[in-house]
Formats: sequence, C-alpha cells, structure tokens
Amino acid sequence: MANSDDGTVSVINTVNDTVSGTPITVGTSPQFVTIVPNGTKAYVTNYDSDNVSVINTASNTVSTTITVGDGPRGFAVTPNGAKAYAVNSDDGTVSVINTATDTVSTTITVGTTPIGVAVTPDGTKAYVANLNGNSVSVIDTATDTVSTTITTNIGTNPSTVAVTPNGAKAYVTNNTSNDVSVIDTATDTAGTPIAVGTNPRGVAVAPNGAKAYVVNNGSDSVSVINTTTDAVSSTITTNIGTTPTGVVFTADGAKAYVTNTGSDNVSVIDTATDTASATLLAVGGGPLGAAASPDQGDTVVTFQVTPTDGLTVAVPTTATLSEVSPGGTATGQLGTVTVEDERSLADASWVATVSLTDSFTTLGGSPITGSAVTYTPGAAINPVNGPFTPGTAGTLASARTAFSKPSGSGNNSVEWNPTLDVDVPDAAVAGTYTGTVTHSVA
Repeated sequence: MANSDDGTVSVINTVNDTVSGTPITVGTSPQFVTIVPNGTKAYVTNYDSDNVSVINTASNTVSTTITVGDGPRGFAVTPNGAKAYAVNSDDGTVSVINTATDTVSTTITVGTTPIGVAVTPDGTKAYVANLNGNSVSVIDTATDTVSTTITTNIGTNPSTVAVTPNGAKAYVTNNTSNDVSVIDTATDTAGTPIAVGTNPRGVAVAPNGAKAYVVNNGSDSVSVINTTTDAVSSTITTNIGTTPTGVVFTADGAKAYVTNTGSDNVSVIDTATDTASATLLAVGGGPLGAAASPDQGDTVVTFQVTPTDGLTVAVPTTATLSEVSPGGTATGQLGTVTVEDERSLADASWVATVSLTDSFTTLGGSPITGSAVTYTPGAAINPVNGPFTPGTAGTLASARTAFSKPSGSGNNSVEWNPTLDVDVPDAAVAGTYTGTVTHSVA
C-alpha cells in the first residue's frame, strides 16, 4: 500500500490481515504500486520526486531508484516481466523501463495528464487513461508507440484502467462523469459507459474475470460490476473508509483490499459475499495505490531422512573383581558400557536394563545368585544429546534399569562404568567364581 502523505509503503500479510513490520520509506508522495510477475520486485511511483522506487520484496528494502518523467503515477509491468510502463502525469508521457537493468529505455508521448495504465495479458498493448484529455491512448508494446487514441464513449476525466484476465475488455473509470467505460480490446472501441458511484477512481478485475470492483472516491463505496452483463450487481458501502481510492484483488481472488485515503486505513472485502470486514487495517498517511503478490505456484517438496543406524549397547567382554575371603564382599568396576542411538527418531527415548543371567559358580561350590549381587550404575560419561538418567543401585535378583533416556529426539549416546558388589557367604568354598552380567537396551 503506497502511503502518499508520509512517503512510505505498508506491507499487509493477507493470510491474517495484519500490517507487517515497519513501513518502507520510498520517494515523495508515492502513488501506485506494482509487483512483477515473479514476485521479486515492487515498483512504486513517487509523484513529487519524479522517480520510481524499486523494492526488493524478499527484504522489503529499496534496492534502487529510477528517475522518470514529471509527476509519475500509474505503473504497469508486461506479463513476461521484461518491461514496465511508468505514466508521467505532468508532462504527458510514459517512461518505458527495462526491468532487467531498471533503466529507462525510451519515452512515449500520450494524452494530457495521463494517470492509469494497464497491459493486456498477452503483452501486446498498454492502455493509458488521459485525465484531462478525456481519452485513452493505446500503446503497441512491440514498437512502444501509440497505435490509436480512443475518445468516443470515454467519459469525463478518465483516471484508471483494468483489463480482464482473458484480455477481451478494458474498464476505465471516469472520475467526473461518474461512470466506467468498457473498451473492446479487439477493436479498441468503447461502448456505453456504466453508471457507478461518485468520482470513481480505482478499478480492478477479479482473477476469474467474473466481476470488476470500482472504488467511488466521492461516495465512499465500491461498485461491483458483473463483467458478463456489464451492469452494477451491488454496491458495498458498509465498512468502506473515507475517500477510498485504490483496490486490488489477492492472487486467488478471495479478498480485495481498498485503500481509504481520507481515513488512513484499508478495507478488506470478502469477494464471495461482497462484504467488507468490520476491522479496517491502519496503514500510513493517505494510502493510494495497492498491489498484491502474485500466485507463486507453490510446490510442496518432500525428502526422506533415513536413520544412521539402530540402537546398540557395547560392553566389556570380561571383568575381574577383588579377591575376598568367605563372608566378605568382592567388588570392582565392570568397565565402560556404551549405548549408542542412531535411529534419528523424533522420540528417542530408551531404557537399558541389566541382569545376572548366570549365577556366580565355582567347581564344588554353591551358586551365588543375583540377590547377593549389587549393581551401581554410576554417573553418565561423555553424554551426547541427553538427558540421561542412571538407574538406582540395587540387587540383580531380577532385571533392573541400568540407564535410560526419558525424552528428547535425534541421535544420542552415553557411557557409564558400573560397580558390582558380590556378598560372598561364610560357607563359600575356595575357587574362582564366574558369572555373566547381561546388558540390553530397547
């Protein structure tokens, strides 16, 4: 939205209808905004500084400024994005801009006080409304020359132009005669104008071509034209602000935004019902022209991330505890136990358990079972992408938790060096006792 009174451009998020970020500072008295077909740049005509600001839409900053003619207002880009036409109201010319270099390639003389411009969908013609010439100049875009000038059935003080998506018609708002001229673009002739509200200014055609919205600056309303019958089907007055000027449809046609120059806000129209929201969006001072980002043809891209590996546990193959006499306690550390989780899961929780799968035995002696064996995990060593929780110390009378990862995601790993204490009974016979401690993880 070009805010003419404070030299800025406001950006509206059309998904949630909120004004985004800080307004972008451009030239003096900005008038019209146009976005190129690929959506990467926006051009803003600055009436009092005789130039055009080029906005990088990715960063919402001005990338360059183009000097054009005297009093630029209307602006239009060809469908292929190669050229742009800036209408210079005060000297009756149109500056042709090479959008690749953002430089003026030539200047075309048109009628008196040109205001609005629109290019046909096939890119072959540009229509320029000449306010004080009561005419429309038709530019051949191949040669950038005026091929004809339409005067018959053009009303008083034509100001803006909009072309239907199929290119068959051009709608021209006539500011003082309070009507809209309809041009047959095949013959470049206009039929009987359509009566609308007072001082029609902005006009836009819905993306599906079914209707045109005409903003009536003097009656604070929007006339809805049925483009099949070329008759006004309804008039929107509720929740339209003061002295509305510009209008633009979103790329999908679901909404239209009307700039209210007198009340410094924007009306949001639901185009299915032709009703405006009670919430008007506050923007900068004196909003005039508006442009909506084009449909970018979004492509949903997917790819698969495969797990690095699985969930594994590694343990020492052997361990030796301290020597002990009958009735004492054999003790020692088993060595480093490592759990490595390379499943790459969103829920990477796991539990490592420990059990005495073979009781401690020696030749001729009685087995020492798990109830006499105490397992103490100890602290986490070299933890990666925790959290990790050691199990509580206790006997191996049954399987118990050695370590666990209670939450988190992605690959992770941890080590610990558990301590084993074996209570040797008084009646134990001498010999080397061997048992098996088993770790598992799931």
